Amino acid sequence: SFKHVRLTGHPTARLPNHASFCFDFVEGESMLLSLDLKGIATSSGSACTSGSLEPSHVLLAIGLPPEVAHGSLCLTFGPENTEADVDYFVEVMGPILERLRAISPLDEETAYADRNECLSCRAAEICRHH
Repeated sequence: SFKHVRLTGHPTARLPNHASFCFDFVEGESMLLSLDLKGIATSSGSACTSGSLEPSHVLLAIGLPPEVAHGSLCLTFGPENTEADVDYFVEVMGPILERLRAISPLDEETAYADRNECLSCRAAEICRHH
């Protein structure tokens, strides 16, 4: 399992082939490029905002801070995808997150230093980590 990640949107009332996540302490664009190099096509937002480096206005509207919304990643599966594809994503995503977080200027310590709450708590207003 990955640390500092959240599913955005409702956990069950959603399209069955789509999942959107926010990963703390990494930029969505960096994840996209890293996953593309591994042969995995993803997006960091809706098609109508493709090419924009701004965080999703929808994620901001639901209360996520910009530094969290910048770490969004959307996965959409089609009929040709298999369980092996999901396993491959999980296999390569861990090392990608580790590498990107190692070079990120924002980490758990600096993110929480200015407040008595974590980014996830601030976003959800309910602490799921403490």
